[in-house]
Amino acid sequence: MASKWQIKHLSHGIRAITGGSSSRSAPLVVLLAGWPETAEAFSGIFESLAQRHRFVALDPPGLGYSAPPPTYDTKTISQLLADAVHGDSALLDGPEQQYHLVGHDIGSWIAYPWAAQHQSRVRSLTILDAGVPGLLPTPPSYPLPHEVNMKLWQFSFNALPELPEILVQGRERELLSWMFKYKTAAAAAHQVSAETIEEYVRCYARPGAMSRAFEFYRAFNESAEQNARFAETPLSIPLLALGGAAGGVGDRITQMVAPIAKRVQGGGIEDCGHFVMEEQPEVVSRKLLEFLDSVESA
Repeated sequence: MASKWQIKHLSHGIRAITGGSSSRSAPLVVLLAGWPETAEAFSGIFESLAQRHRFVALDPPGLGYSAPPPTYDTKTISQLLADAVHGDSALLDGPEQQYHLVGHDIGSWIAYPWAAQHQSRVRSLTILDAGVPGLLPTPPSYPLPHEVNMKLWQFSFNALPELPEILVQGRERELLSWMFKYKTAAAAAHQVSAETIEEYVRCYARPGAMSRAFEFYRAFNESAEQNARFAETPLSIPLLALGGAAGGVGDRITQMVAPIAKRVQGGGIEDCGHFVMEEQPEVVSRKLLEFLDSVESA
């Protein structure tokens, strides 16, 4: 990683990568990674963001190299992250400064309740290829169709007690390699490199790292109930939703998030699977920056 991106640690044991404009007046963008990745998953869009924005990319509690949280419901975790960002004077000047919030995968699970609880601080919300708890459409009856099962198997498997740890321990490389093979698009502009996958393997092969990630899925129903209550009052801030067309989400992501916000835009990214920032960084950068500029100029 280039030296201009700095790794630091916020309160609650949260690992962060910071960078971008040296101007304190530059808009701040908070990036939340998902599983099985780390904050480095956003590295393909750092350069574009850094031209006119400051950014902080976070490993959420229990993911990547951040410390585990006391509980894994996303309402609690989003509050821990908000406390860490709001309390860091190097990131924010005082209790009034706003920021843009971007989440991918589990990072989106966390970003939505964060925005719902702190709407006065969050300038906009972006959700990247995620099935947010409480917003997923009713699944078809079992057995799931093959294409659906290929995309959603982890929601059931990871939520099982004990069995995922039994089967995955010592086989983290095999699991992650399979995921990046089958949850990406063959025609994507970029493929997740073997070197990048090895970095993720090193992270999640550490004792307890996979188990902590599985806990998010075991808390899925609790998080879904929380989100249903949040959705009773739709967000008034702008929301951008982007999904990989080859990953099974695509254009449907805007329909999925429509109940939670009054102003939703976005759609599918062609030749792209689940790992949108790594497969199509140029497209994600362009669409995200266009959205941020429109919000800032409004």
